[in-house]
Amino acid sequence: MTSEEHKGGPAEIRWYGVVLLTGHVALLILGVTSLWRVSNGGGLGVVGSLLFAAAYAALWRFLLAPGSRQRLPFRQRLGYTLAAGGVVLILGAFASLWLPTLIAISVVLLGDTLNERTHAENSPRGPATIPGKR
Repeated sequence: MTSEEHKGGPAEIRWYGVVLLTGHVALLILGVTSLWRVSNGGGLGVVGSLLFAAAYAALWRFLLAPGSRQRLPFRQRLGYTLAAGGVVLILGAFASLWLPTLIAISVVLLGDTLNERTHAENSPRGPATIPGKR
């Protein structure tokens, strides 16, 4: 949200945003767990897991989170989500966690799309700004 859209008062929490956060946390946990399992719990696994967690958390906080100031447009968020989700899916496949990872990617994509849609429907510009519709 930009400062023009929201001035001062308490922010409204959209439930699809909570679903989106849950999906991203699940992807973060699955990525860290996958790296840990692939490295057999060694020191390199700890370092790799911490680096992955820091990078993914920063990506989410600064570019993908609904409340961030530099939030990307919907299509760019979709691209970043598919790329990061693909990396986690490959790691999850090596660690036999591909199904939970695939579910988490689906939750993130669904949560982001529905969150964007409800935001567009409630915006002053009206529902014509829904992604994918003209």
